Amino acid sequence: MKSTLVKGLTALTLSVLMASVVASSAPAFAINGHGISYGPQFGAGPWLTYKDGLKINGATFDISQGKTTTIKTQKLYVNNPSDITLKIFHHSNAQNIQHVGIFMNLHGTDPKVYQSDTEVEWNKNTGVAKLDPNGVFKSVTATVKYDGTLMYITFHLVPDKTMDTSHIIVRAWDNNLSSGEVNVLNAIMIGYLPTTFSSMSQ
Repeated sequence: MKSTLVKGLTALTLSVLMASVVASSAPAFAINGHGISYGPQFGAGPWLTYKDGLKINGATFDISQGKTTTIKTQKLYVNNPSDITLKIFHHSNAQNIQHVGIFMNLHGTDPKVYQSDTEVEWNKNTGVAKLDPNGVFKSVTATVKYDGTLMYITFHLVPDKTMDTSHIIVRAWDNNLSSGEVNVLNAIMIGYLPTTFSSMSQ
């Protein structure tokens, strides 16, 4: 009886130790979402690293350096079309990416998605939508391209109102609800096109 009890306790101890080792060596982002899946990434690796995860009106920014990064504020203009492009990696196939959102009108030192009241989003099944109770955007459309494990999505925005300097949070989910996101501080502001430029464009 004692021998059986000792063997059982030994086996339990070994299994607990093995589980601890596996958990401590697993990548942190492996637990995002449900099941064994790795969420979409914006250049941070480990399989693929890149430094052009975000483009705003042609200007390229590296958003691969952790969960939060700061960029030079990019100016968007009322009634003037602007583009925001995200380059998103998925370890198995970029077509597994189900949902992409850009959350805006965020301020303060530690922005959270739930604090945003302005969002543009793309869903693989339903297309483009916006949460915009303040009427900041006149129109929002999107263009999506795939290249193996990479997805390029460009949101085409036409602002209708101004917005003070805002952080943005970019987030993507896959079909297992695994997600990846980056806080981009001081990313954009929306103003009126300077009078000199406005008259030149007419």
